[in-house]
Amino acid sequence: MKNPLIVALCVLTLATFGHSAFGASIGGGNPYPVSNYKCKDGTHLAVRLFGDRASVSVNGKTAIDLPAVGKKGTTFSNGKRTLTIVQGRLSWGIGRAAPSACTGG
Repeated sequence: MKNPLIVALCVLTLATFGHSAFGASIGGGNPYPVSNYKCKDGTHLAVRLFGDRASVSVNGKTAIDLPAVGKKGTTFSNGKRTLTIVQGRLSWGIGRAAPSACTGG
């Protein structure tokens, strides 16, 4: 017969692994967390950056993918919509209209 104390300690040790701090990390285990922004023109953006592209949901609609333009990975555009990040500041533009500054993140 096994020692009951050893069995009890093993059970308690295994039970604590289910409640580790790993689940509380930034991004909730998601390597590409969503950042929310509000632009000066009233547009709400939910942005997920993947490096080679950005996934952007505009005003709660289905997200669209914008490929990275250039080598720095700070401008994402599909020709109609453009997301730009310069020194931590995000702006959003549609077509040839002047881009709107956005805050949040």
